[in-house]
Amino acid sequence: MTAAKSCKSTVSPLVHQYNKSSVQHQRSQLKRLIRNEHHRELRGFCPTRMLSHCVKLVTDCSLSDITPNHAVAARHIIIVYWLIMTVDALLELQRMIYSGHLSRLFSDIYTAFVNTGLISILTGGIFSPFTSTTVSVILSTEEYQIAYSLLTFTGKLSLIIVCCEVTVTEKSGATFLKVLRKVLGRFLS
Repeated sequence: MTAAKSCKSTVSPLVHQYNKSSVQHQRSQLKRLIRNEHHRELRGFCPTRMLSHCVKLVTDCSLSDITPNHAVAARHIIIVYWLIMTVDALLELQRMIYSGHLSRLFSDIYTAFVNTGLISILTGGIFSPFTSTTVSVILSTEEYQIAYSLLTFTGKLSLIIVCCEVTVTEKSGATFLKVLRKVLGRFLS
């Protein structure tokens, strides 16, 4: 956890500069520096095939001021709880979900996870390489409206429930959740 805190202390000022800058070139440089810090933090911790996808996920979350809080699994559904502190962050999360960006990221992470071979070792199953799985990321209208009300009317932060529906076996979904928790856990406050 110390390494995660040191990464957060290094990344926070860069994210602040990124959000304040309106110069595209400077924003690109800052995003690259943030991505490099996340890559450094996850290298050796995350399977190589998953690394670039996980780095992209945590970088996008950092730049959007969206913080993963924790994740749980129930059969084929992984529920990720996100800590949202501002209306802008909530709108960005909604945009990332509705555009399909988060679905693609989680699909890429899951596909890379299956293709590492870890899943067959851990579950004793046989999975063909280059398996592709579609992951649907859903933010319910009710969750969004509650969060929006809390943020706009009371100014309080909100915990958002985002469901990632993964169509896989229970064993592989549970194993994937363990890896996902470790990756997200590296960046919890």
